Amino acid sequence: MSTAHALGSRRPLALARAVSTCARLVAALLACGACRFPGAPPGVPPSPPATTAPTPAASPGAPPPIAALRPVRRAPEEVVVAAWAEPTRLPPEGGDAQLFVRAQKRNGQAFAGVEVRLQTSHGALASAGRLLVTDERGLAHDRLSTRRTATIVLNAGGTRYKFDVPVLGIAPTTR
Repeated sequence: MSTAHALGSRRPLALARAVSTCARLVAALLACGACRFPGAPPGVPPSPPATTAPTPAASPGAPPPIAALRPVRRAPEEVVVAAWAEPTRLPPEGGDAQLFVRAQKRNGQAFAGVEVRLQTSHGALASAGRLLVTDERGLAHDRLSTRRTATIVLNAGGTRYKFDVPVLGIAPTTR
């Protein structure tokens, strides 16, 4: 057996072992949360994929029209808003959900100091509609307590946004 043939047969095996080891390492790092992707601040759950785009809140039976939101100071530049609830759905008996609002500049940088105001169609907000301000990570948070599916409407520095926090087994109501 020639040396070239012996080395040639070992290379695919060594490559397969290296790939397998790398795959296990990546899986272990992802499983323990050691890898963080850009845009996900430490200690805050990443926002879910965009399933609801910013929309005007004028559908029948929804929360009061967006104009009913008390005003906030307009940000000095455009605000890109992501907002979500954790958990994303509440059990049939309702409960509490943490609401997160992330404000970013167009270049993706966190936007600190943005005024945020939220309202809900059902339940109660810990902020009770008071003014919130984003921190150095561009985050503001509130807490929703509800027994019914709620539509959250917010204004962050002049950018308006809405999303639902569903209660399982209960469809949004029109009243």
